[in-house]
Amino acid sequence: MDMITNIRNKYSGLTRKQKLIADYMLENIEKMSFLTLKELSEELDITEVTILNACSALGFSSFNEVKYESRKYISLMEKVNLHREKEYLSTYVPEYELVNQKELLKNIVQEELAQMESFVESLDIDLMFSSAELFISNPKIVLCGRGISKLLAEFLAIRLAGTDIASTVMDTELNDSIHAALPMFDEMTLVVAISFPDYYFMTDKIAEHAAKEGCKVLAITDSPNAPIVKFANQTLLVPSSTRLFLNTVSIPMALVNVLTSALDIINSYRKGETEGGPERFSSLFREEARV
Repeated sequence: MDMITNIRNKYSGLTRKQKLIADYMLENIEKMSFLTLKELSEELDITEVTILNACSALGFSSFNEVKYESRKYISLMEKVNLHREKEYLSTYVPEYELVNQKELLKNIVQEELAQMESFVESLDIDLMFSSAELFISNPKIVLCGRGISKLLAEFLAIRLAGTDIASTVMDTELNDSIHAALPMFDEMTLVVAISFPDYYFMTDKIAEHAAKEGCKVLAITDSPNAPIVKFANQTLLVPSSTRLFLNTVSIPMALVNVLTSALDIINSYRKGETEGGPERFSSLFREEARV
């Protein structure tokens, strides 16, 4: 039985204050995923003991179980909605494109190459360096995403390790992974939220919660209109779609390479291993782009 059905089934047997708490849960199911017991107590002006008693009356063993069940319900509803709308991703190639298969594949390669060239030409070098600075100025780093975005987060973690920076990867599709990383969220944490189509609602919620907790949020996505952008202090945009696939990792991985290269340049400069520093390298990139 899902959380909403459970609350509604037990609603009539609750006390007046317990019904107020249940009403809040029903109306704010997504918010319940991240609220602490103290925050809920302050918002409702109801004691923590009363809230815990309400949780018990609703059949939950703890407040953490309420948070877990709320996440499970949201995830379930997202999958149900995708099923209803038939938005499952599939690779489809019309028959007329298959007449000349070698030409089709050649065109696909050329399109991806053109995307890469466009990405390089429009690259904001100053933004790369300022984004790299975020990794240096924040002692705790959480990289989050799901699916292809999680793969990119893991690749970024490997690159960061090469610059002596430790990070934690959060799979926003797994409750255990989310629970393990949430205690790190505070004003000393950088949360790198990676989100490509189809944009996953829980990654957006993590970014929103991170911003609320005072974290710095760096978004990596494909569009300035992506839902995650509104929660970010800084956003890095990179194209990800191809003719056959909703997302390709090749260009986003190139972004990770550039970002961590900027980070390595900054570290080397500050250690005195190179001459000139970030501004010198920025000017070199700009000069190269004009050639």
